[in-house]
Amino acid sequence: MLKLYRQGLQSLSPWQISLLAAVIYGSWAGWVNSDHGSMVALRAGLVQASYAFVSTALVTYIARYFLLKPWSSPWPLAAALGVGWSCLLAIPLSLHHWQNTPDIFEAIAPGLAIGTLYLYSYCHYFDGNRAEGAS
Repeated sequence: MLKLYRQGLQSLSPWQISLLAAVIYGSWAGWVNSDHGSMVALRAGLVQASYAFVSTALVTYIARYFLLKPWSSPWPLAAALGVGWSCLLAIPLSLHHWQNTPDIFEAIAPGLAIGTLYLYSYCHYFDGNRAEGAS
């Protein structure tokens, strides 16, 4: 399973992964807010889909930025994870609060959980490949 995931990281571009994230998380946010009416569900879905698309690309570029810094280990990895995760949490909370999404935490929980796993695995994969290239 892990090997398949790593192959996916290598074969898909950040834009393809971002589009997939937008469809999945936008649908989820719309579904969990569907009890509040179709317009609320649509707004929540569009907010989450927009954020999922942008955030997937954003955290990838944040990770690359910090992991390409010539700092001594483990600071680039810690910075990439910390700044990336802060974006994964702060941006959707702000957007959903702005849109008055009733079930904010339910709407962002899957994206936050899977986004955290994506960020963690991407950073370790990228950092490991960088270390192999340096030796």
